[in-house]
Amino acid sequence: MKQLKDKFWIWGHPPASCNDYNVGENKFDVTPAQGARYMGAKNIFYVAFGHPMDISEYSKDMQGINMVGLAVENWGELKADCLKKTLELSKQFTKLDRLVFDDFFGAVGAPYRMNWLDYTIEELVEMRDKIHEIGCEMWVVLYQAQCNDERVSPYLDVFDGVSFWFWNEPTIIEYHKSIAWLLENTIGKKRLVGCYLFNFGLNKPATPELVKYQLDCNRLLIKNGQIDGVILHNNALGGMNLAAYEEAKKWMDEFGDEQID
Repeated sequence: MKQLKDKFWIWGHPPASCNDYNVGENKFDVTPAQGARYMGAKNIFYVAFGHPMDISEYSKDMQGINMVGLAVENWGELKADCLKKTLELSKQFTKLDRLVFDDFFGAVGAPYRMNWLDYTIEELVEMRDKIHEIGCEMWVVLYQAQCNDERVSPYLDVFDGVSFWFWNEPTIIEYHKSIAWLLENTIGKKRLVGCYLFNFGLNKPATPELVKYQLDCNRLLIKNGQIDGVILHNNALGGMNLAAYEEAKKWMDEFGDEQID
């Protein structure tokens, strides 16, 4: 029987990658695997986020990790084809089971990643076929602010799974409204719900009480089979003495070992 922590992921960024957001002083570095073990999460997405990331070195530290996901980006090779480069790196991870298109539905593409406005549905289907050939699923990041863009839906249909995020920390009402939309509009898809441990949208600390509330609700969604898990964002915040980060740690200590069907 699985435990709740088997359904939890760390959004794995390079240490110090959040410094641009004035989060606070980084007192010590925390790698993705270290962050996962500290939190009690059993799975990791590796997302360079346009920063240098020694992915080969990280691939050697899989202690306590069940599953791995890789972001589809150029991994520091500026002129590289993002998918081709990621498929090359995928060979280093025996526990890899998914690739994720981070910030895919952004209005403007960053040079290190892909943007939906540059690709047709047919091209995405071809990419999905290549990803399936290596035994992986194709996932995409979706933010609550993108839910009402009718152009997104046909693209969303191509993906196997959706990771859903609140860029601005949600109120309780906003949380439930957005989750209802997610459940209604992603039928047949796998779903992960992201939980930010810093309010990046408003560039201020996340509210510990709201982090706990989201985790409490997401726990019930997991137990009811409505979502497949939760992503904690992110390890790079681990050395910054953030109350919301420690609240998530406290919550995982309390519920992580809970047995689920």
